[in-house]
Amino acid sequence: MGLLRFMLALAVASGHASAFFGSHIYPKVPGSHAVQLFYMISGFLIALILSGKYADTPQGNWIFYSNRAVKIFVPYLAILAVTIIAWLAVYAAIGNAGPLQVFIDQGSTMSLGAWSFAIITNLFLLGMEWGSMLIDRSGELLLSIHAIEQPPNAIQFTVIVPAWTLSLELAFYLIAPFILRRHFLLIAALALASYTFRFQAYGHGFRSIATEYRFFPFELSLFLYGALSYRLYVLLKERNIFKPALSLSIAVACALTAISLPKYFSQHQHQMYALVGLLLPALFDFSTRHRWDKWLGDLSYPLYLVHWPICVFGLAMLGEGGTGALYAYLAVVVSIGLSIAINHFLVYPIDQWRQNRARRLTGINPDAQRRQDASVPA
Repeated sequence: MGLLRFMLALAVASGHASAFFGSHIYPKVPGSHAVQLFYMISGFLIALILSGKYADTPQGNWIFYSNRAVKIFVPYLAILAVTIIAWLAVYAAIGNAGPLQVFIDQGSTMSLGAWSFAIITNLFLLGMEWGSMLIDRSGELLLSIHAIEQPPNAIQFTVIVPAWTLSLELAFYLIAPFILRRHFLLIAALALASYTFRFQAYGHGFRSIATEYRFFPFELSLFLYGALSYRLYVLLKERNIFKPALSLSIAVACALTAISLPKYFSQHQHQMYALVGLLLPALFDFSTRHRWDKWLGDLSYPLYLVHWPICVFGLAMLGEGGTGALYAYLAVVVSIGLSIAINHFLVYPIDQWRQNRARRLTGINPDAQRRQDASVPA
């Protein structure tokens, strides 16, 4: 599963680098597909850690919420702070403020609502995805599901644009303890209701680029499908179905598919999601057997965040001549290198503190917890 997570983050980074530098580079997985697969993986992993790591008590839920907040916000705020400081320095030197330029140019005419949206979403993430459904007209924000198609929109107020998916993650974390511990039929019913709601709404005209994968009530079905996939993993593990050769073959097949992405899956993504959900148990079993797979998976989050400011900065510094595959690949390579450094110097020390905190406050068996920590990016 770690390899899949890394390749999905790499697909997002490559897609954005391709757009920034005017050249198509691999892997060519549509960003919406990668994001929605991330939702499924998140549902699987959150169901896993809620099944044994955090007690079903108010204290257990508090530890879950606070640990997830640390997991999400520490890397994000660190990258955001460095990005803002770097661009302020560049602005002082050459007058280019990059993603901050909109505040310099339009700050005096922005409404209180626009300023509130910009500050709250950039700092706290919640509601950031609504930037794709808010048209900006002379500093006033107007709701429209077609805002992406009618620029300028509120996305321009977001410093690290891909971070909008974290808002949906946080919304899922908020309700997860009250759903994922329930009977699998309830989870399945809620997933079906969300999925039905999506296509019923589409049939009534509520379809746009934004609502394809940025509207939480629709995306909840994918999170819950991932949770159901975890229940399948438990069932198969209890029956000793998993074997190293089986997990390896499925992991290799998924990696090759992610690289090539057959045309059928590109055009019928929900069929692909259904298949991946069935394969997630074997992919997770593969992760538990190979520590390098977890290491790769750990890179996915910082890579997902840091590639955007790298691409923005690179294009700004290169100017009009900054196009071509070489620059796109260079931006991705630099982003991977920075992701390794972020994990080593920031994420892993924080993770150790979080794991110790969970063990101390929830009273879970230390040996069992260490085995879980070795394979779960929790």
